[in-house]
Amino acid sequence: MSTEQELVFTLFLLHTFFCQLHKKVNFQLIYHTIVYKKNYISCKKIGMPKNPIIITADYREKPSGIPDLLLQNGVVVNFIQLKVGDYVINNEIVVERKSAEDFVQSLVSGRLFGQCASLSKTCLRPLLLLEGNPYKTAHKIDQQAIKGALLSIVTAWQVPVIHSKNHQDSAAMLLILSKQTMSQSHLVRFSSYKPKRIKNHRLRFLQGLPKIGAVTASRLLEHFGSIEAVVNADIKALQEVKGVGKIMAVKIKAFLAGNNTK
Repeated sequence: MSTEQELVFTLFLLHTFFCQLHKKVNFQLIYHTIVYKKNYISCKKIGMPKNPIIITADYREKPSGIPDLLLQNGVVVNFIQLKVGDYVINNEIVVERKSAEDFVQSLVSGRLFGQCASLSKTCLRPLLLLEGNPYKTAHKIDQQAIKGALLSIVTAWQVPVIHSKNHQDSAAMLLILSKQTMSQSHLVRFSSYKPKRIKNHRLRFLQGLPKIGAVTASRLLEHFGSIEAVVNADIKALQEVKGVGKIMAVKIKAFLAGNNTK
């Protein structure tokens, strides 16, 4: 076995051992570690910088233009299909990038909190990169619901949120993060924190709908079972919930459809 192979194999064993202590093995992280070391060795052979910036990107991020901007700045970009996040920086930070439109759509569909749960469970340090202004989108969603979601992400899921103006700004942010990790000691993140009150986050979102208080929000969630089902319900179905009359049902549908409601 060559020195390079021994290095990769040792890293594999070390990561497996530490993750077993926390009853989970993150094979995706093992892959990133191997990719990192392979790129390090390859760059060393061809005379590139000794410690290159290496970012693993989900291949679905190619249309965003961000990977191209990173490549232009000398970053080594590896494309794979990531199960969690959109970018993995230097094998330390996993970044979920969301445009303002995607953020609000994920909130409405109920996908957002599931993604946050996945981020919080990884062995890497999680980060949510919010691109654009979520308060100015095509979705006429109550600002309180957006604020509540952002606060839940930071406090309940313990996922930091940073903002960028556009894809150029996002690329610059990723580059800065990469350089910071290169200058700091590598950290191994172990977290046993797993938010269990997902229902509370869904209730907070429903309370952002017109005329919906805590009690009615709870009834809606109990009746329909999910935020998506509430969003897709017609006026007649909404009226089946105790406390929701025709006027309230009309206001809810108009709000979700993006129509102006008083």
